Formats: sequence, structure tokens, C-alpha cells
Amino acid sequence: MFEYLYARHRSEYMRIALQYWTTPNHVWKLAHGHDAKTKKDQEILHELHALGIVHRHRRSRRAEDYDMGD
Repeated sequence: MFEYLYARHRSEYMRIALQYWTTPNHVWKLAHGHDAKTKKDQEILHELHALGIVHRHRRSRRAEDYDMGD
């Protein structure tokens, strides 16, 4: 339930969660493969990608946004 508590990027998850008014656990789930269902989830994935936490998110509804020319 609170997997993010033991995560290496915990401080980033908490900062992003505060920025987007969501929970750090939700951000952790997105970073670890859960579907991006809303525009806010897609924005969180963009932020995670910019920080280098997520390299590509296959399950996003806009996966082309995360295929950065690998």
C-alpha cells in the first residue's frame, strides 16, 4: 500500500504529489507501470520522464510522448 516509503526517489514522488494535488503512492504507481488515465496523470509522467525516473511508459494512452528516440 505504501511502497513509495521505501523508494529511492521518495522525495521526488512526494514533491510531485504536492505539486499535482495527489498522493505520493499514486505517483509511485504511475512510475511503476500503472495506466495514465487522466491528463494530470500524463503530466505527472512527463515530470517523471524529465527527472529521468521513467524512461518510457508503454501503458500511457499517449505512449508516443515517452518514446524519446531510444
